[in-house]
Amino acid sequence: MSVLIATVGGTESVVKLGFRMMENVEKVILVPGKPFEQVMEKSEIKQGKTRSDPVQKAQELKKILQDFGADVEIHEVNPLDFKECLLKIIELIQEQPEGTDIAVNVTGGTKLLSLATMNAACMCYCKSFYVQEKDSGDTKVDLPSPNSGYFNDIGDQAKKILAYLLDEHKKLRKPIEECSDDELKNFINREIARGLGVTSQTITNKLQMLEADGLLMSKKGAIKNSSGLGKSSVKIWWLTDEGRIYATYFSKKNS
Repeated sequence: MSVLIATVGGTESVVKLGFRMMENVEKVILVPGKPFEQVMEKSEIKQGKTRSDPVQKAQELKKILQDFGADVEIHEVNPLDFKECLLKIIELIQEQPEGTDIAVNVTGGTKLLSLATMNAACMCYCKSFYVQEKDSGDTKVDLPSPNSGYFNDIGDQAKKILAYLLDEHKKLRKPIEECSDDELKNFINREIARGLGVTSQTITNKLQMLEADGLLMSKKGAIKNSSGLGKSSVKIWWLTDEGRIYATYFSKKNS
């Protein structure tokens, strides 16, 4: 199965060109940036300039590509939020079935969206390209995919810790900074170990290593005892922004 992921900006031509330049694409995932009016203050938007709506362009592209026989999905992102774009593209890549041939067209959208998409493709070892439009003829330019050694060196247990914490992050109903220690019970050593099916002693060094690498943060806390009488001192661990990126990458690898 062949899948094309394409960023979408104000023009649809580079997406259609990228689609035509590939062979046997069965599925296209369009990632348009939300209009600036939805993600910026009105005072920050330059007035007097006509802008196309990338989401509307994606809807138009969907109809065109479906006529060519492709299945099409649309996933909107904030094109000015690098982290959101990066995480979304990684998630979309990781959701594809094992053995899928994935290519990423980074031509459309804001520079931030394109850069985030290119980074995600490199992290996930996917082919990426951009379309260069010229009077002499349009060209598909393949981008290099460097080997990110840290992904291989981090170790299976560390990957599982990151994936576990990501799942727990997703269950929270508010930002972790606003949660009480008791609400973060699943983020303490004992519960992390239980979630992985190991003992607390076996993960302590890994937690400290991940914190030293900037992927985790920690704090001392106190949670209620199981008896309900008094509290126990604990250490609470959670993902940094960089940790969330790595965890998103590893989450499918360990599922």
